[in-house]
Amino acid sequence: MDSSSTQFGLAYLDADEIGAYLETHAGHVLGVIGFGRSMQMPALSCAPLWVDIPVLGGRDNSFEVWTSDSPTVRCVRDGICGAADEKVMFASLTLQQHAGESLEKLASQAYTRIFEYIDHFEYRHLLRVWHYFPQINDDENGLERYRGFNVGRHGAFVANGRSIGEEDVPAASALGSNSGSLTIYFMAGKLPGKAVENPRQVSAYQYPDQFGPKSPIFVRALSVRLGGQDCFFISGTASIVGFETLHQGDSEKQTAETLLNIRTLLQQGPHYDPAQGRMLLKVYVRHEHDLAMVQSRVQAEFGKACQAVYLHSNICRSDLLLEIEGAYFNDAR
Repeated sequence: MDSSSTQFGLAYLDADEIGAYLETHAGHVLGVIGFGRSMQMPALSCAPLWVDIPVLGGRDNSFEVWTSDSPTVRCVRDGICGAADEKVMFASLTLQQHAGESLEKLASQAYTRIFEYIDHFEYRHLLRVWHYFPQINDDENGLERYRGFNVGRHGAFVANGRSIGEEDVPAASALGSNSGSLTIYFMAGKLPGKAVENPRQVSAYQYPDQFGPKSPIFVRALSVRLGGQDCFFISGTASIVGFETLHQGDSEKQTAETLLNIRTLLQQGPHYDPAQGRMLLKVYVRHEHDLAMVQSRVQAEFGKACQAVYLHSNICRSDLLLEIEGAYFNDAR
């Protein structure tokens, strides 16, 4: 993103870039998320959200900044702080998990508050949601924590009158953090986006019960027009075909399969043109020793024009070695 102009979109920034960038985009910032080691930040209407996931590649931290082409206003309600323009809002919340409390219950509480928040401000349509919590693959009350999270999310969707199908389901991802509790940030719109599914994969919300009592609730990607641009939000994508993990234990083959899934998704999108537009990715790697290989494969797939941040994180399935999510913006008319 060109820091000399203000447009809707996303930038990944280093510590020495963040201050000047926020000053240039004052009044147009939707949200700031920091990964890695926390540091002092400029004053913002909503404090930056910190996620305890190490940044790979020799960097202490990385910043994800969402900005609007229009002026933004602060939106605060019931512990959720966010900002909105006339089309989209961006907000976050963190819920602490207390002793004796399940992640399932916490997920239900979080989504109930999110639905109340977006309904109150009349940005009813969830477009993109990011989730982070520790021990994602560990057991809790006889169920993997990620699967328990899915049960709580599903319950909140049902209780709040959201259908579990393409009309009401956002793009999403869920990754393991090193510490903290349940951290969620999200984007919601006045108008819905258009769901995009991958013909190589079963829709996540239709997974069989071997992956838990309730399926994950997300579409593989979502297309929406914002700020005069066609925006394509790619959910967390991994080496899954149908509904099964492929290439267990082989990080190179999982990387190739993941990139094929992303390529297939982009081909389903209405406005993808590899010769133009902006591609930004977050790449989550389970084992740090795979970093160089994964970087090489991603660069070969998308070229140097693609901006990618590499993070050291556990993935939502214990047999997955990496996951990639991102956003593509095409402002061609």
